[in-house]
Amino acid sequence: MLNSYFCYLQLSQSLKTWPEIVETFCDSSCNSHHLTVMLVTFEGLTHLELLTCSCNTAACQLVSRRFFPCAPIAPTLAVDIRVLQLVKELFVRLAPNVTGWCDAFEALLDGMHYRVCAKEGIHRRFNNAYHWYCILLLFSRRQIEEGLGRKDAKNNEVGWRPSEYLCRRCPLCSRGQDWRLACSCINACFNQKRTHAHNDNPKNPTESFFISECEVQEMEAEVKALRKECSKSSTLSKRKQSSTVETEDGYEDGMCIPTSVLEGCNDSFITADEKREKASTQFFSDTGVMALLCRHDRVLWLVNMTSAGEKQHYTLTLIRRWFKHLLSNFKVGLLYDIRCQLKRSCCKWGFLTNVLPRIVFGISIFHAFGHQWACQIVYHPRKCVGFGLSDGEGCECFWSAIKPLIPSLQVSGYNQRIFVIDEQVRHLDHKSMVAFGQWLWRRWRHCQEKKAVAKKGLEVCDIPVEELREVWRVQVAMQTKPAPKQSKNKGAEAIATILALENILEQHNSMVHELENAILSGSANIVNIDLQLSEYRGKSKNVADNIWKRKWNLSVSDQADLKSLWNNAYLCIRMNARAVKTHLCDRLQSRKFEMKLQNHTEASVKRREPGIIKLLKTYNNLCTQLQALIRQGKAPPKALPPLPIAREGLFQLDIDDEVWQDIGLDDPDGHLPRWLADEGIRQGIKCMLELDHCEEEAVHVMRERCVLQEWMQEEWM
Repeated sequence: MLNSYFCYLQLSQSLKTWPEIVETFCDSSCNSHHLTVMLVTFEGLTHLELLTCSCNTAACQLVSRRFFPCAPIAPTLAVDIRVLQLVKELFVRLAPNVTGWCDAFEALLDGMHYRVCAKEGIHRRFNNAYHWYCILLLFSRRQIEEGLGRKDAKNNEVGWRPSEYLCRRCPLCSRGQDWRLACSCINACFNQKRTHAHNDNPKNPTESFFISECEVQEMEAEVKALRKECSKSSTLSKRKQSSTVETEDGYEDGMCIPTSVLEGCNDSFITADEKREKASTQFFSDTGVMALLCRHDRVLWLVNMTSAGEKQHYTLTLIRRWFKHLLSNFKVGLLYDIRCQLKRSCCKWGFLTNVLPRIVFGISIFHAFGHQWACQIVYHPRKCVGFGLSDGEGCECFWSAIKPLIPSLQVSGYNQRIFVIDEQVRHLDHKSMVAFGQWLWRRWRHCQEKKAVAKKGLEVCDIPVEELREVWRVQVAMQTKPAPKQSKNKGAEAIATILALENILEQHNSMVHELENAILSGSANIVNIDLQLSEYRGKSKNVADNIWKRKWNLSVSDQADLKSLWNNAYLCIRMNARAVKTHLCDRLQSRKFEMKLQNHTEASVKRREPGIIKLLKTYNNLCTQLQALIRQGKAPPKALPPLPIAREGLFQLDIDDEVWQDIGLDDPDGHLPRWLADEGIRQGIKCMLELDHCEEEAVHVMRERCVLQEWMQEEWM
């Protein structure tokens, strides 16, 4: 059938014209059969009489007439190839729905007074023709690539670039000779599920971007074995730690941020909890898809997930498969939303020990806001060397592109689901390959614009770059130091909690007073107000009891500190400001997570914004009071006023926003560092890092432009 298809493409100039049909007859003594086939065209329905035999099959005769059969031997329906091509192009841009399309087409035929069997219809036969036509296109493309790819396969034997598979997946990443760092991103989507209720369908004879289930299961078994092997030693160490009264913070093996920071990041992300259910295995056989994409947003591999949570062995499977196709001296940059937890597990349990030194880990920009500040300044792609202006959000664009597939794939068979996602990936590959030049131009223009702004900022601050680099090195070292012993902070934390609870109690008492006045005025519904009054009185009582218990548990020195706070207006306001800012950061992170996970509608999230704005105003008012007390000389020596937070850009949670800085909210400890006290130094460091990443991006784009030219020469010369 491939030969018949290629011949017709050549004669018809790629389906542009109607060539003259040459009838072929069998001269041998084959058993011939008469066959009547219904033809589906743009004009309507027609019927064709065929004389078929083993050497002149119905399928070949129909393809030579620009029709594709619904069955290989004795088809009863054939569809115009142009109609199938239109449906194929439509279904990669809209939600694929063969049933709806056939119903609409049958309604059109009925209006044109064509008779279609109401019982059988054309749905099942049209679906067969469409599916196998897509497979025919894949086989034809593969045969063409095999005929043209001998030169590439021969050059690849030299061993100076990655495998031929990676070269086909993304020419800009894997071709060329000037290697530095290949960036990629990993993410999972739990919306692409498949239910139990539908039986499996036959496997398609085509290549897939999905890694086989056997390979995933091998990695899962290896992960379990390594964790079981290391669990005994870790259990003993935990028992020793629990026996001590005071727990000291420190660094784990292979990590450059403290354990307390890692624990804080782990608590912020649902993804880090493998036991957290994101999709029920009671109703779904396949719970999601995990993808590995290159810097140019092209899919390298996919993994089908069957567990309720985001298990680490899926990520490790993708990374291992990637390194099997790379050279032994090749370094990669990997952006992942819980990068710190992934590297922590690799160092702790011994995962990927042979390739771990060749991986530069980073956090995708959109997920960076959920990490602790110490984690961000080390692993944020705008602070980490080598990533340029890559943001690691290619996976999010991919999930958005295949979002229309969610309803239909939930009720499809396993192999059909894999095939449809693969088809969508091939369509996106074609779109991105055609737009390589535009992509490079956009990146270059964006890079030059940000580079000009960064250079102007460095000129304004007028501080040598070498000095800024030294201050930045000191800042990273100081802000990633282990926290002091927990016992020293328990008293301060208890006092801060008491002050926060007293603020809450004051708000509840104020609400009770307003409701009582409303009842006295008689201007509202008495029943509703009485219910609210009972609720707030109960809340006030619970908060008051909680405050009394916490004060009772304070030590003598802590009670004295609490009294001194109430007697010292500056310390009391500063403690309140710190509590309000912590609450504000938590609310902002929760809001952005809600927008990310789409668990709430946009209107529901918008309703939370007034509460966040009120917290912002409260914090800025407290900052104004602290500044006034400093001017009046009522603050401790060397006290630094905290910076108010601007309303503009509050919900973005960018890494350089003021909301992450705790300037003026801690006790002054000797000489303040320049990166904390000098606004010029802070702005200079920000512009310096921005300029460094713009220069990295420019190098990446220039190299990719040369690779694109070299690739075009290989293809056409």
